[in-house]
Amino acid sequence: MGGPGRPLALLFLAAGAATAQVVPNRATRYLFPTDVTDARALWVNPAGLGRVVEASVHLDLTVGDPGATGRLRQLSAGFNSRGLSLGYERDVFDGGVHGHTYRIGFAIGHHRIAGGAAAALYRGAASGTGWDLGFLYDPLPTLSVGGAIQSIGRPEVRGETLPVTYVPAATARLLGPRVALSAQGRLASDVVLGYAFAARVGLREGSRRPVRLLARLDTDRSLKRAAFAFGLSVGADDVLGTVATTPGDVSRVDALSLYGVSTRRLKR
Repeated sequence: MGGPGRPLALLFLAAGAATAQVVPNRATRYLFPTDVTDARALWVNPAGLGRVVEASVHLDLTVGDPGATGRLRQLSAGFNSRGLSLGYERDVFDGGVHGHTYRIGFAIGHHRIAGGAAAALYRGAASGTGWDLGFLYDPLPTLSVGGAIQSIGRPEVRGETLPVTYVPAATARLLGPRVALSAQGRLASDVVLGYAFAARVGLREGSRRPVRLLARLDTDRSLKRAAFAFGLSVGADDVLGTVATTPGDVSRVDALSLYGVSTRRLKR
């Protein structure tokens, strides 16, 4: 495999050298801070937990280097109920080392505005505590803007101090729910870490089992290709999906995820 650190580097695109010791939750590889409203928002933008009054659960399994040499690299699960959310992430490193992340979040929303906060506790091969803050605003029914501030408190994880990271984002929805275009940036206090752009297309929207396709490009701060993500999901309230990620040259699939999300709308 080319050394103990290489599979993990291939598994996820790190935000920068300082975060290489922490594996981002898989949801951050295909969702945007302005385009998630179920339990996965806990990992992407906690404000999304308060955007819709709902209850949801999710489970995600990720295999690195899928194929004969593939290994389970990450398991994450969580739930959200009326803006209160709990989540767990288990990362499997080489050498039998495990990392555990426990996260709790809460969000509230009013009309077109939502805000939220989340706390992360790192244990196992990692230790430390950090905070995230999130904000969402819908200036138009077809446009969402917002973002998250991550790693407030600069937690130390596996000997590395995570920098405070700013993730501004926007999502435009075209043709109703059929097409969504999203973009985001990742910035530290003194440097741009990278950008991401994605298109999501819905087929058979309005049916019991709509099909949604996703293509996402991650770049470095010079807009050079760094990674791609391609996703397919089926379902509306109960969703089953898969996401494959590749390096920037699309030479191989370095990770494959299978996830499920079940959501129920609630009355205010």
